[in-house]
Amino acid sequence: MAAPRQPAPRTAADPADGGVPLADLLAALRPPAALAEEFVRRGRWRRATVLHDLYRAGAAHPHRTAITAHRAHQPAGTRIARISYGQLVALVDRFAHALAALGIRPGDPVAFQLPNWWESCALFLACLRTGAVAVPVMPGYGAQDLEAVLTAAQPRLCVVPDLWEGAAPAETLADLASSLPWLRHRIVLGDAESTGALDFTRHFVRTPHERYHRTGWLPMPADLADRICLNVNSVGLRETHTMDMHTPNSLYAGLGGAGAPHPGEAGFSALPLAVLPSLLHSVLGPLSRGGTAVLQDVWDPETALDLLARTGAGLAFATPAQWSELLAAQAEKPRDLSTLRRALSSDAAGTSAGLVREMRESWRVPLTAGADPSGGQDPEGPGPATRLARWQRGAGGLRPTWEHTGEAAPGTAAGVAGAAAPEEVGGVFLLPVTEIEERLAAHPRIAEAAVVAYVDPLHGELACAVVVPDGDPPSLPELCEHLLGLGTAEAHLPARLELVGALPRAGSGAPDRRRLRAMLTRRAALAAGPSPD
Repeated sequence: MAAPRQPAPRTAADPADGGVPLADLLAALRPPAALAEEFVRRGRWRRATVLHDLYRAGAAHPHRTAITAHRAHQPAGTRIARISYGQLVALVDRFAHALAALGIRPGDPVAFQLPNWWESCALFLACLRTGAVAVPVMPGYGAQDLEAVLTAAQPRLCVVPDLWEGAAPAETLADLASSLPWLRHRIVLGDAESTGALDFTRHFVRTPHERYHRTGWLPMPADLADRICLNVNSVGLRETHTMDMHTPNSLYAGLGGAGAPHPGEAGFSALPLAVLPSLLHSVLGPLSRGGTAVLQDVWDPETALDLLARTGAGLAFATPAQWSELLAAQAEKPRDLSTLRRALSSDAAGTSAGLVREMRESWRVPLTAGADPSGGQDPEGPGPATRLARWQRGAGGLRPTWEHTGEAAPGTAAGVAGAAAPEEVGGVFLLPVTEIEERLAAHPRIAEAAVVAYVDPLHGELACAVVVPDGDPPSLPELCEHLLGLGTAEAHLPARLELVGALPRAGSGAPDRRRLRAMLTRRAALAAGPSPD
């Protein structure tokens, strides 16, 4: 067995709170009362939350589907889980009491590095139910980025799967635990025993904590709509790291404009729920209107199309590269997507006019690039969708937004649209894949190129350039120099280069990214050599 990774030494800039317990700050922080009243009067904020919407829908329509979730690694025939509103209400209450049984109190951060599973939704809502602060972590983050998030956010507990897409998050968390004194509980969904962690299914799903709460039914915190409920992390290159804190009201305001859900509508996102627009459009929006959250844990365009057709989704959110894959897969095997009324793209810069035109001509669906430009923006300063506070590495603690009104308004990097900042790493979906592929193909010694993801044990999900050379193949440094010369951001450079004789193609003629990812996995396994007995 490999020796546990030694955590990086701490620096003075690491504490998120300047020495004050972060939970105390998060529990106490509120927007100015007069401002909150004004936003409520304008209809941008409200007194209720998505939790109240959930309970109302659970009472009125307990058998209506709240979540449809696809798990790629389950046996065939068992990959789709359906959670009704009645079931989700019961699960959220049970999870909330399970958190309370572990000592979680209002303001306590609760981290979870989970794929797009129904447990992620229920756990987020349970955090809201207890007044805790949810800290979703990108599934693609490796040990270094996970440590950065857990050091800054100071969660009382962290939930991870035992294994995920070639990585072992449970082992990574166990290795880091000794350097995280505030982390009271490690919780694993899967094999918890091998790392000495608490079993998620046993504690959260199977134990009826709501029956045993010593003071009766767990009360809901007061002023829930204006409490910090979500901590969105963005870890980038050169040790950049920001955390944006949102309330139920700032999230609710972010649902306006093009991404506003219709009553009873299903919403789908191809991106992880740790990306804020993904959480908004595929979970919070649908559940706030009695609709269905549609989840897919491993990206695959064929499966995504099947889910869109099966659930009758009206809104979908994806990257430009994913929209291109969906168009190609739909052309090869058409599905009934007549209910889809709106397509949202995560990257305005990477969404070409040709892609917008093809979506309109092929699917008769408008593709909106980037977030809704209104986004709750106030031309004179922060608006109702703006974060309540931000922490930035090296900036000296939390900065409440309403005390620093010179910051950007929502719809820019400070608002809902800013969750997937271009500096972000740990997820290849955040790269402008089409643009990088075009720039790679412009190299004089490259015939064809594709960009796909691979998993690095330390840094998580990174980008690999798969290249068909034309003559003498270029090296990775040469490729990076070429891309930088064409204006590519350093954060978007590939970290690995693989040479092939030809790119595998799907029936539509587009590069078959699924086969490319499988090829990278095989090559990595061969390079690692046989496992020791």
